[in-house]
Amino acid sequence: MATVTDPVCGMQIDPANAVGSSTYEGQSYYFCSRGCETKFDAAAEKYTAATAPAAAGCCTTAHSCC
Repeated sequence: MATVTDPVCGMQIDPANAVGSSTYEGQSYYFCSRGCETKFDAAAEKYTAATAPAAAGCCTTAHSCC
């Protein structure tokens, strides 16, 4: 099982079990929660920049990663 990093909260997730996904500049990103997906969609450049924080703060939902 290969995992990827949720770019918003830093959680490691299996893309097959991701709650959501988005494509930005031709690359797919996967999310642990709708809250993380919403934050990414609102400011993708913030989460994909080379200087993006390692964990920019998790979702405001009751998701387990929070």
